[in-house]
Amino acid sequence: MSDNKLYRKSYFYKLLLIVAVFMAFSAASFAQDEPSEEKPREIKLGPGDAIRVLVYDGVLPTEKNKFISNFHDQEFIIDGNGEIRLFSLGKVKVAGMTADQIAQELQQKFKPFAKNPMVIVIPLVRIILRGEFGRPGMYRFNLDISFWDMVKEAGGLSGLSTVESMFMVRKDEIIYKDFISALYNATSLYELGIQSGDEIIAPRVNRLTFTAVSRYFQFVMSILIFYLTAKNYSANR
Repeated sequence: MSDNKLYRKSYFYKLLLIVAVFMAFSAASFAQDEPSEEKPREIKLGPGDAIRVLVYDGVLPTEKNKFISNFHDQEFIIDGNGEIRLFSLGKVKVAGMTADQIAQELQQKFKPFAKNPMVIVIPLVRIILRGEFGRPGMYRFNLDISFWDMVKEAGGLSGLSTVESMFMVRKDEIIYKDFISALYNATSLYELGIQSGDEIIAPRVNRLTFTAVSRYFQFVMSILIFYLTAKNYSANR
């Protein structure tokens, strides 16, 4: 075998080794991005957030209790003092409380007006959407909805490529999430770790992510390996 052929073979194997190392590093990086099992986090509401209240008189429909029906399926915004106004029942302090704690507090409020008041509280947290959304602005969302539903509510996006560049801002800290997977897998806002006051930015200029670079590199290298394999095979015939 000539020195030229030996050199080509050595170069080919070195190239394969480099590609293998890079792919292993990419796989390890992706594995680190997978969410770990954590204890359910509590959602405590504050000024600017809101709650949706569902209230029943025992098993009876709300229309059987005219007074209670005034509060059923209503949204109440938490004011700057951390309170909500329950119409004629006055104000109730709810800031710093979870949905279950608020429900218990409201049940006490409704006891004089129902035999067995049952209250369900759905928290609605403040989220700011900026950039290439169809309708950017300030929203209050139930964190149980999917990221896909949130995007739909905001009027969609100018292009799917925008999702790859999307990021969050929380107290001046930039946080990146796998919004591509969240969109296609209908991941909930809660699962994404979104909190009240977060800003979600859909920028016009795409951010070149490590994931995108890895995919492009692997695609190019697969073509290059195929070419070199074919060339090496032809040279050894």
